[in-house]
Amino acid sequence: TEVYASGLTGAGQTIVLVEGYGYPTMEKDANAFFKMANLPLLDSSNFSIVYPEGKPNPKLGIETGWNIEISIDLQSAHTIAPGANIVVVVSAGLDSEDFQGAIAYAVTNQLGNQVSNSYQLDIDYYAGPLEQTSWDDTIEVAAAKGISVNFSSGDMGDNGLGTPLGAPGVPSDSPHATSVGGTSILNDVSNPNSTITTGWGGALTILQVPGELADPPYQYVSVGGSGGGESIFFPKPSWQNSLPGKGRQTPDVSALADGYTGVPIVVTKGHVQELEYGWGGTSLACPIFTGFWALANQKAGHSLGQAAPLIAALPYGGVQDVLSTNDGSPTDLTGVITDKNGSTTYSASDLFSDFIGRSKDFTSAIWPPSPYLAIAFGIDTSLVVKHGWDNVTGFGTPHGLTFINAVTAMGK
Repeated sequence: TEVYASGLTGAGQTIVLVEGYGYPTMEKDANAFFKMANLPLLDSSNFSIVYPEGKPNPKLGIETGWNIEISIDLQSAHTIAPGANIVVVVSAGLDSEDFQGAIAYAVTNQLGNQVSNSYQLDIDYYAGPLEQTSWDDTIEVAAAKGISVNFSSGDMGDNGLGTPLGAPGVPSDSPHATSVGGTSILNDVSNPNSTITTGWGGALTILQVPGELADPPYQYVSVGGSGGGESIFFPKPSWQNSLPGKGRQTPDVSALADGYTGVPIVVTKGHVQELEYGWGGTSLACPIFTGFWALANQKAGHSLGQAAPLIAALPYGGVQDVLSTNDGSPTDLTGVITDKNGSTTYSASDLFSDFIGRSKDFTSAIWPPSPYLAIAFGIDTSLVVKHGWDNVTGFGTPHGLTFINAVTAMGK
């Protein structure tokens, strides 16, 4: 509210969304969402779609799930910066070459000062030099022209490596890209007028199986978490000299990504337009941050360029530092399961012991609609939230006008 009251809506800026395949009803679906949210609608004056490689079969976007991805990107970016123009650049395939071509088209034609990419093509540990270099070359051209190319950091934590080393996604690990990690935003039950922001990383535990209570509870599945870690290919850029390790560290910044605390979207499925709830992923975080960057560029009156170096140089408080939540707080889960074998007391740490890595700081709750499902927030594989920069949330998350004023002051 404070941002919009100051006159910042993204006016004069263009947000570029790089997407795979496209889908026929993206504008119609987005406008249905914006009408409910009382936001400006899209039309030919503020919205366009371009197909650098030619128009692909429109069914491919639906068959591959890109209709969901595009809905998240388009609806969230416009929600954050409703005064900005939006250009969707559609690739005809999903290979690196297709997406690199889409970015190069946006850069060559100066379509906008911020380009949002909600995908990863590989993992730093496995990617070869040709893949890494070709991506960095493409993004470096954009950075040289003052364009911030932003990428989601990924949704699988350390990608199963068990260590942050080599875990970043490609191409978010490019030193010329800005990598956007994820957060969870929870209601603070001890203060109904406030919220808690923690790093995104979740797990589910089943407290009941069909016909009986689960004793011990069944620690079921990790439900995703912000990607990040240290590149073993790219050395640290100079603006990360204060960070640990030898390689490029990701992410740089973060925004809402947890689907359990996520957003609704409107999307057409089978000729029926639906309102769906609970969408997230760093695919949500990236367009949210890109919208913030459009607001910052409007405030600056010129392109601020690549976001990551400016964020790294911000004084403390320029972004909202995301801290861990402490297991064992009065609002955390604890309880007794009583069955034919007796009663057993379980703490939150007991309920999620299989998922706890190096950090035991998390919060937890009973998740509706089932009263017998426990969910943890803040458990992200071997990646750990801490004070200052961390490999879950980067330097933190944008906090309204405070963030915008801080980066524009640094970018003068």
